[in-house]
Amino acid sequence: MKPCFLVVNKPVGLTSHDVVAIVRAVTGVKKVGHTGTLDPFATGVLPLAIGPATRLIQYLDEDLKVYDATIQLGQETDTGDPTGEVVEEVPVPPLDLSLIEEATKGFLGDQMQTPPRYSAVKIKGKRLYRYAREGKEVDIPARPIRIDDISVISFEGTQLRVRIECGRGTYARVLANDIAKALGTVGHLSALERLQSGPFGLAQSIEMVDLAKIVADRTDWLAVLRPARGAERVQWAPREQVRAGLQKWVRMPGQVLGHLATLQLDSTQASLLRSGGPPPPVSQKVQVGDLMLMLHEDSLVALARRQVDGVKVVRRFGK
Repeated sequence: MKPCFLVVNKPVGLTSHDVVAIVRAVTGVKKVGHTGTLDPFATGVLPLAIGPATRLIQYLDEDLKVYDATIQLGQETDTGDPTGEVVEEVPVPPLDLSLIEEATKGFLGDQMQTPPRYSAVKIKGKRLYRYAREGKEVDIPARPIRIDDISVISFEGTQLRVRIECGRGTYARVLANDIAKALGTVGHLSALERLQSGPFGLAQSIEMVDLAKIVADRTDWLAVLRPARGAERVQWAPREQVRAGLQKWVRMPGQVLGHLATLQLDSTQASLLRSGGPPPPVSQKVQVGDLMLMLHEDSLVALARRQVDGVKVVRRFGK
């Protein structure tokens, strides 16, 4: 496959690595990587880089994250999510939408947030969740985050559902409990759906049911893509056929790296550049230090950087 991206609507129960493994298996592409982990209990947008596109992950602008988050008020868990044990219960005071909206306003803007104990953040070279599982306490430094918007979707009983727009690195689990405390109780994140990650949105994502249809013309995706141990394996379509079937959902580098300058090459320029030749001159509108995509039609030929003395190729890509 050409360097491209595929957005999967991850279901509950699968890890991000599970999804990567499935796409590797059905396409036969060895290099597949996700651009940001989703916990097994979470659903929604999981962008995957396919083939040489894995080398483009670092250049993506995924600062904006949008979540649909459900907060269970009155109960705090040790993990901050539904997979943990309840460690504290506090009655939920009488609340209405105006009180909730007023409380959530206090979280908008730039602030500091301490990552949860059960997270992949490294302290002294070791993941925090490993310390937590060993029962060891460590000092966790707070990190800067940004909350752009929190809007109430619904509030019924002790469940508060909100839409969160935030910057990269924000832990919705921590925010959920902080919001609950601002409302006079405790809470945990009981459900989470990622609606958007930078240029990747839910509308462009492929469902596991759709993938199973492409792979085996069946809708029981678990049997097709994640068969139980000992179960009879479903016959898959040839990988070339699967790759062709995915074209409806794939997004090319030029579509997701729109924040970078682009230069369209003719076939001669593209062939020369792919074979190790020098890049063509670029417009003076491209600032010194800026990265740019060099494309032939929708195919990425090279990633280059404008320098004082010309243009330097950062990476070349084959057909």
